[in-house]
Amino acid sequence: MAQQLPSVMVTVYGQPKKKKTSDLLAAFPNALFVGVPSALTLVAQNELGYTPAVHPTPPQTLVQLVQLLEDFAYNPEKAQQYGAIVIDDASHLCKRSMLEWEKEAGRNKFLPYQMLNKHLLHISGLARHLGVHMAMTFHERMPGTNADGLLCPGGPEVPSRNQVQAIPSWCDLNVRAMVDPTYPDPWFPGVYYCDPTDPEWVTGDRLGVCSRKTPGNLREILRASNSGYQLARIPGLEWQDDIAEELAQAMVSGQSAKEAIVAVTQTVTDANPLHLRWACQDGIARGVLRKQRSKSLFDFTSEKEDSKGASAALSNTLPPPPPTS
Repeated sequence: MAQQLPSVMVTVYGQPKKKKTSDLLAAFPNALFVGVPSALTLVAQNELGYTPAVHPTPPQTLVQLVQLLEDFAYNPEKAQQYGAIVIDDASHLCKRSMLEWEKEAGRNKFLPYQMLNKHLLHISGLARHLGVHMAMTFHERMPGTNADGLLCPGGPEVPSRNQVQAIPSWCDLNVRAMVDPTYPDPWFPGVYYCDPTDPEWVTGDRLGVCSRKTPGNLREILRASNSGYQLARIPGLEWQDDIAEELAQAMVSGQSAKEAIVAVTQTVTDANPLHLRWACQDGIARGVLRKQRSKSLFDFTSEKEDSKGASAALSNTLPPPPPTS
C-alpha cells in the first residue's frame, strides 16, 4: 500500500470579495472545486489564467455535501486524482439546509439546529479522513451574543452562533481574510488574521506559521510549514516556483517588492501575464514569510515595519471591524 501523503484541513472566512476563492484556486490549482461552476471558472480564468476542475452538479445542501464526501471517503482514488477538495461558500450550503430543515421541523423549533450540528460534525469527521487536502470558504459572522446572552466569537458564518466553532475546531488552519494596505503586494493587499488568543474571533494554526498579519497566500503558508505538504503546480507552470523563489530572495536581500518584481520579470517575455503575476504574488508572500520566520523564537522585541514595505504586513494594528448594521 502506498504511503499516504500528509494532508491539511483549512477554513478561510471573511467578508465578500476578499479573495478567499481566488487564493484557494491558486493554492490548489489541480483540486476538485465544489461550488457554483460558472463563478469558480470565471474567477480562475480571469485572475489566474486557467480552467479549474469543477464538480458539474455541486451539492445544494449539507445533506448532499455529506453524500459527496462519503463517496470520496469510501472511494479514495476519486479524491486522490485531484489531491485536494475545495468547498466554496459553505455558508450558502448551511443557509439552504436550514430552510429545508425548517420546513420539516413542524413544531420542533430545535430540529434545524440539531441537524446543523449533526451535519457539521459529520462533514468535519469525513474531511479528516479523505487522505487529501480539504479547504472550505465561508462568509464572516461578527462577534455577538447567543440566546442565553453569552458572548460568542466571530468566525465562519453559519446559522447558529453556537456552531461558529464547530468546523474550525477540527481544522489545522482557520484564518480570517482581511485587507491590509501596508502589505507589499501591489495587486491586492490581502492578509490572513490568525490570533488564537483573541476572544473576539475564531482563528487557529497548527502549522506554526501564521500570526496576526500573515500573507493571504495559503500555498506559501503551507509551503513554509514543516509538514511536507505536496503542492503541485499546473503541469507546464512549474517555472512559477523559480520566479517566486528569485523574487523572495531579492526581498530578503533588501529590495522592495516592487523593485524585486521589476528585476525578476524584465527578462520574461513569453509568459501569460496572469501566470507571471501569480508567480510574483507567491514570491512576495514567500519573502514576507521568510522575514517573519527569520526572527528568533526567543526574540520578544516589537516588530518594526520595514522601510521598503517587505515586512509591513506584519504590524499588529488591525483595521477596525466592519459595521454590524
